Amino acid sequence: MAEGDTDKHSVAMSEKNSSEHEMNEPGKTDAELIKSYLRKTDLHLLPLTFAMYFLSVIDRNNIGNAKAAGMDTHLGLHGQQFNWIISAFFFTYIFCEVPSNILLKKFGARVWLPLLAVCWSILVACMAAAKSYETLVVVRVLMGVFEAGYVPGFIYMTSFWYTRRQQGPRIALFFSAGVFAGIWAGPLAARLQSINGALLGYQYIFIIEASMTVLVALLMVLVLQDYPSTARFLSPAERAAAQRMLEADRALSPHAQYSTRQVIKALGDWTVWAYAIIFWAAATGGATQAIFGPTLIKAMGYTSTRAQV
Repeated sequence: MAEGDTDKHSVAMSEKNSSEHEMNEPGKTDAELIKSYLRKTDLHLLPLTFAMYFLSVIDRNNIGNAKAAGMDTHLGLHGQQFNWIISAFFFTYIFCEVPSNILLKKFGARVWLPLLAVCWSILVACMAAAKSYETLVVVRVLMGVFEAGYVPGFIYMTSFWYTRRQQGPRIALFFSAGVFAGIWAGPLAARLQSINGALLGYQYIFIIEASMTVLVALLMVLVLQDYPSTARFLSPAERAAAQRMLEADRALSPHAQYSTRQVIKALGDWTVWAYAIIFWAAATGGATQAIFGPTLIKAMGYTSTRAQV
């Protein structure tokens, strides 16, 4: 390298280092900035996304509570019709996860995740107005389209905010919302079906639980941010420290382009399929208990309200 080029390179590096030091808040190290970044990010992202997953589990499974509250009798369901209504949800849920994440990349989590929630909650409310088996099947198929994107969307979103090591505990916390949903879904449904009004008990379950989801979705629009680099709740120094941390971990850049090759490579990884089988086994048992549990307990001779609890 020529002497002139060497001098120019040294000046450029000096200016870059000076710029980075200027970005740091006075008296704060990178470690302190990262700690502050993680605290603020956790408070802005996790509570609402946790609450939304809690509600999404309730929304997809509350049809079991509605059956115990008399929906099947009111609509004249018979034979295997209720089972097909349940299964219809998963026909689209399975295939719409990847396309949904592609759209999340395009529109951003702040818009896309709440939009999904509003769409599926409208469909949940529509089940209160359903008059036939065929209508319920169509509604459940459409619900699967929109609910499919929420869980993979959350996981994809966290890759922009956290390193791979930091993602694990937060994803585990996120999934624990499903457990809490299983605990509270029954008592909530029992209280809602006991409302004395112009509607039937099971209709209140659908409408009020759907309204709760819409409320949380509106809060998400106000609170969520798409990327650390544009987050208003972070200081410039925190954004710079986070960027250095994420780049060091080779986290996904918000400006990375979608690549079919990456998808094919991921699908060829045996650990992906191993985790898929584990999750399938756990989800199958959980969904079966949540949907059919109230019906089985009611068949033992309990009232519908007691069966919900």
